[in-house]
Amino acid sequence: MSCTEHYPGHLLDLIKTSKYVHLATCSPDCIPSVALMNYTYIPCSKSFRDDTSKNDYIIFATFADTEKYENIVKNPNVSMLFHDWITANNLSVRKSTLSQSGTPDPSLTPRGNPMVASSPTHPSKLLHLLQELNQAELNQMSATIKGYAKAITPNSEESNYYKSLLLKTNPDAGVFILGENTVIVKVKIESAKVTDSENNTSIYN
Repeated sequence: MSCTEHYPGHLLDLIKTSKYVHLATCSPDCIPSVALMNYTYIPCSKSFRDDTSKNDYIIFATFADTEKYENIVKNPNVSMLFHDWITANNLSVRKSTLSQSGTPDPSLTPRGNPMVASSPTHPSKLLHLLQELNQAELNQMSATIKGYAKAITPNSEESNYYKSLLLKTNPDAGVFILGENTVIVKVKIESAKVTDSENNTSIYN
């Protein structure tokens, strides 16, 4: 199914631009598992050349010795949660680089420990973040996507094709994408449920 034909633009934007997806899998014994994953949305127009199904996919990489991969092999039905938790751009949730940080002053750290700042001089980062969150614009919707997962044969042309796209959109996740024991998985998108902050729900099949 092509999502561009069935899903509204705001849902597609969420799927295309979210950094991570929460992936839920389930074992044959009905034991659930959730993992935070890098991913790439692949519209049918960008699917592998031999794929004539006209489906849109979510592509991700996983190690073959993980619980999620074992679950997918035995039970390919999965669920994915997309949510951009914060849309405000001014929150100080990113850590500073070393070049942006000054040299620690031992007199400002307990017992001369340069790794721990004293609380009077450095207020709680968590408290500061919560204060910022109180004034931030939060995202108004989240989407749950149900799909059917299929592992792609490692080192095949299809696997290498999707691996290159996944790496292009997630250059910071090379350790997960290029690992020797990595398997590329594609999830055929089958349905979506969107809920906003007012608890309004829309379902798309």
